[in-house]
Amino acid sequence: MVTKEENLENRKELIAESGLEPVEFAFERAIGNNDSVYSNFCELIIKAKEKVGRIVVKDGVKNRGFATGFMVSERLLLTNWHVFQTQETVMESEVEFFYELNIFGRPNSPTTFKLAANDFFFSSKELDYCLVAVQPTDITGQISLSSIGYHYLNPAKGKLADEGKELLNIIHHPDGDFKQLSIRENTFISITPTTIWYKSDTAPGSSGSPVFNDQWQVVALHHMGIPCKTTDGKHYLDKDGKIIELIDGKIDLAKIHWIANEGIRISVLLKDIFTKFPDNQFIKGVQVEPPALKGTPIVSPIRNEVQYNAPIQGNAGDVQISFPASLVQTNGQVTIQINNNAIAAPLVGKPEPGSSVSMDSLDNLLEIKRIERENAIDYSDCKGYIADFLGVHIPMPKPKKKIQHLVSKLKNSNDIVLDYYHYSVIHHAIRKMPVISAINVDGDPAKRLDEFERKDIWLRDNRIDYDVQLDDKFYAKSGFDKGHMSRREDADWGDSAELAKKYADMTCMHTNACPQVPAINQSKKGGLWGKLEILLLEKGAGTQQGEFAKISVFNGPVFAETDSVYKSVQIPMDFWKIILWLGDDGKPKATGFLLSQTTLVGDIDFEALDIHQNLEFKPFQVSIKSLEKLTQLDFSAIKKFDTFKASDSSKPIKLETVAEVEMLLA
Repeated sequence: MVTKEENLENRKELIAESGLEPVEFAFERAIGNNDSVYSNFCELIIKAKEKVGRIVVKDGVKNRGFATGFMVSERLLLTNWHVFQTQETVMESEVEFFYELNIFGRPNSPTTFKLAANDFFFSSKELDYCLVAVQPTDITGQISLSSIGYHYLNPAKGKLADEGKELLNIIHHPDGDFKQLSIRENTFISITPTTIWYKSDTAPGSSGSPVFNDQWQVVALHHMGIPCKTTDGKHYLDKDGKIIELIDGKIDLAKIHWIANEGIRISVLLKDIFTKFPDNQFIKGVQVEPPALKGTPIVSPIRNEVQYNAPIQGNAGDVQISFPASLVQTNGQVTIQINNNAIAAPLVGKPEPGSSVSMDSLDNLLEIKRIERENAIDYSDCKGYIADFLGVHIPMPKPKKKIQHLVSKLKNSNDIVLDYYHYSVIHHAIRKMPVISAINVDGDPAKRLDEFERKDIWLRDNRIDYDVQLDDKFYAKSGFDKGHMSRREDADWGDSAELAKKYADMTCMHTNACPQVPAINQSKKGGLWGKLEILLLEKGAGTQQGEFAKISVFNGPVFAETDSVYKSVQIPMDFWKIILWLGDDGKPKATGFLLSQTTLVGDIDFEALDIHQNLEFKPFQVSIKSLEKLTQLDFSAIKKFDTFKASDSSKPIKLETVAEVEMLLA
């Protein structure tokens, strides 16, 4: 049994071994006599959080839940047994690093790796830990797992000092949310032979989080909260010490008084795994200290980068392109940077600051020119969706609180609305698609003079980060169309043919599109959704009381946790549309539609599916109230105009034919 004095000496030795700050200064903080930290504490946080990821637990292509895990060797990830109890439960699960908000409060684009349970997997129910291998490269094949790094698990005792005094730090993904830090408000309460107890704010999804001391050494694997119970352990107590009664055989979890959180001691965990696998090469990797913990200084809170300017030159057949760009050399690799947007390109020769660099890839040259074009777009004269377009004030619906943190914000602004010609978009930064696209449509033939040949050129919007938007590479060979939410035809009106074309062309923004199969997106493929859109324009925006009618249309996808995944992006299975117009009495009317896709047949891998043949879509008229619940958008300004007639507003009306759709617009 280690005495308190011996433990304090061990604590001093481990502080000295880390070499990150003066020993006596750190020791005074450890025993509660000092609350200051040196400024390198911030850099240490940055390095620590890079190695912690959000685990997406999957059943085939469907998400079953979320947890937290962290790298403990070049290939092994540590999380809880109750996250992955058996090798079979891992299936297609992934770990996402950098799933977090950046300094502007906008979501980063995560780096995703598949788990590799066939390479190594071990899970202990008794100590509630799981070690599972991770694939050596990410799902794009471009990023090495070694670039993430790992936390060294020190088997020595003495990583904590006095109970009730030393403060802990936790990096986690509570409820599967963006990465969060619980820093220095987590008091080490007590220690048992296998666990430590501490005060902290955690939630489901925090399972598998690393618990650190102030030197950012991992002291425990977080695994559960400790509820307050009666002395016999049979009943849960609330904050007033009263027994929480059962209702229908269950208790209200919100009433439980949680007295602490519990983590598995790292020294205990390591002893167990080293005993069970004395000669396994994966486990031996856990014993190897990464260079940064052997005295190598932390140079920067980001990866070591050298940046300089150089002209980019290239040849593609008879085409020659030359223009200035910025090169970033990172760990020996070179990436081209144009206005803070990076693309990888094969380079001929070793680039040096100020030298000329040539590229032989036509695809990359075209991509660079596309970025130039995207960066040059000026949106200053785009008025967007007009709330008073119908003569009645109908504002664009906005996200409710539940999803507000998921939408993209404009650079250097808290604004979330992207205004284009005749339409506006609110964009989802994680799904990389519109949350809503709202458009004004004028049915006057005198404003529909555009007879130019249609040529769709899809671009990203420079007002939000490019890495939260889909692009042509995503759609290439996917079988998906770029499905307009606000239709090109709906925006194709103006005071001249040239203006109408200009307005229509701007609907080809990746922020205004969702992946859709041709059977839903294209009317020429027989898709009823496409036919519905034509009917809306021809009948809904036809003549009305001697004048050409106007309509406003709100469109968007329904995002569900169970949506299938393609190229690491969840693809919405349902799409909704709300049409607003003025009735014969001059009062606004509205009707909503939902187009749903049936469940995929059997256990077919979504990414390998022949989308053209195996998906079935069914259109429904639905209440706007039900769409509000599905989308988490605020439709309070238009629900009163709803023409939905079913007695139960939660049940849709199935529309089998175009004639039935026409009747709704009569």
